[in-house]
Amino acid sequence: MKLISLVRHGQASFGADNYDQLSPKGIAQTQWLGDSFRQSGRQVHALMSGSMARQKDSLKHFLSHYYVTREGIELTEITHHVQNALKNQANPSLTMPLLLGEDSSFNEFNHEQILYKAGLPFADKASFMAYLSSQTHPEISFTEIFTQAMSRWQSGQYDSDYDESWQHFLQRTWNGFERLMAQTGEHEHAMVFTSGGVIASIMQQVMKLSDVQAFDLNWHIANASVHQFRVSDQGVFLQTFNEFSYLYQQGEQMVTWR
Repeated sequence: MKLISLVRHGQASFGADNYDQLSPKGIAQTQWLGDSFRQSGRQVHALMSGSMARQKDSLKHFLSHYYVTREGIELTEITHHVQNALKNQANPSLTMPLLLGEDSSFNEFNHEQILYKAGLPFADKASFMAYLSSQTHPEISFTEIFTQAMSRWQSGQYDSDYDESWQHFLQRTWNGFERLMAQTGEHEHAMVFTSGGVIASIMQQVMKLSDVQAFDLNWHIANASVHQFRVSDQGVFLQTFNEFSYLYQQGEQMVTWR
């Protein structure tokens, strides 16, 4: 039996020039996740991320609080051989996870391209943000607009408009998940820092959900939430969905979805 945990990155920078960076709150969320796993003694044997900055940085901040050494070394920049020689001063029962690097199969879909190709009254970020700011209820407007845009992409009728089709996205993320399962040893726990759309697509394929159901799930995946799968000879089974209760210890305002 193996355990695979998919973790959504911490809160990114919605509305900023560069969305692909953690906000101060997003940094804190992933650090608290590391604290939670360390304090509860939950062993992670291997760590991986997608290649997006918000995913890689989420792993880094998780690790900096999960595996604590007096040396204060940037653990993501040293070899596994050296890592094994270091002791977790905060919880000696935990061993240093093997760092598997990054795999772009766990990258999120291009949400901006999906938005701007949907034939709606904006064609770039500036006009989109201006449109939202003019709305009485921007969050509701965003939800309605993005739902329309996703429906167009998922339909498969306009694949030539996009760099990646919905079906290719599903196949890409599943291929990455299969590789991670193959890399994970028996009775080991691997964790990958990824994004909400990736998590929803893998859940869709594990649980045989429709495209609409998968997209609906995506709305409910919180930042820095954990989704755990049990892998055995009998198949792949969802064990935990949307685990983020540890964030409430820091105050309800630390629970975010965007």
